[in-house]
Amino acid sequence: MALQTVAQGALDLHKSSCEELQIARVYTRHQTQICLASGYNSGDDDSDEDEEDGKLVTERQYHGNGNKKYFKTYQILPAKGSLPHAERLIEEKHFDVSGVCRVYYHFGLGQPYLSRKHFYDNQRLKSEQLFFVEDERRMKARKVGYWREYYEGGNTKTEKQYDANGIRTGFCKRYADDGSLEWVKDYTKDYIERLAEFNAQRGKLDISVEEAAALLGFGPGQIPTEAGEVDRVYRKRCMPLHPDKCPDPDANEKFIEVSRAREVLLKHLSGCASQAATGFRIQVVFVRLRVFCASQAATGFRRQVVVGAYILNSILYSAEDPHANHF
Repeated sequence: MALQTVAQGALDLHKSSCEELQIARVYTRHQTQICLASGYNSGDDDSDEDEEDGKLVTERQYHGNGNKKYFKTYQILPAKGSLPHAERLIEEKHFDVSGVCRVYYHFGLGQPYLSRKHFYDNQRLKSEQLFFVEDERRMKARKVGYWREYYEGGNTKTEKQYDANGIRTGFCKRYADDGSLEWVKDYTKDYIERLAEFNAQRGKLDISVEEAAALLGFGPGQIPTEAGEVDRVYRKRCMPLHPDKCPDPDANEKFIEVSRAREVLLKHLSGCASQAATGFRIQVVFVRLRVFCASQAATGFRRQVVVGAYILNSILYSAEDPHANHF
């Protein structure tokens, strides 16, 4: 049994050996080994039983005439730590009294997307929606992708699309029943224009490092020393300015100041880091030069010292370029 992967670093599901994955308790099942010398009968094979936690449950309801009314398939998720017990939906169907499926939900295992389709009684599609499920236990979700509605004859009625944040994006349209376009809006174009206007206003705001720190809420004379600290305070200052929480029409102007303050502080910290790195490189050169001079002085090759001094001078001259490679 080779344990080289364990000794060298992280385990990999496809590259590590079976033994390594079993030792690490990644594999909790036994390896299936079957002797085929005497043949194989699938009916007698009990070497690979299914786990109980993969079992699915289907609830069924029927109309008085015997036709299907409601089918729901789900997986039971036991409580785990602070997570509550839940029924994780897999598939759900609603049927009318004549047995026609009118609403269909599909939430495949191993994926975060839930689709919903609504049908007319003639079985034509009435609407289709897609959700991104953030929490499958509590079924917290947001709109994503294309959402469409259709007329009973089959023509498209409305078409909307949502980005990863659950916000309308791109071209959204509404049609008449004859297929003619009644309404259209390009949301992405609006966002780009607003973004350009916001960045232009922010760029015009000239504030010092001290003023930026004060705008973000740091105490008098207190300048943050880490970018992470700036980001934490920035997020905290942004929360009250969200349009869902702040009806103040000047909230946008306040956010411009907060955003600019963050930019100024991060730029200041980046400059400090570059200066520190440059100072360290100069110190290293001084140490190397002193060692070089001491070693060469004993042999009388003074011109080598001149070469070392020339190297130092070139580094000092380009110290403002943190990307220069002198060694």
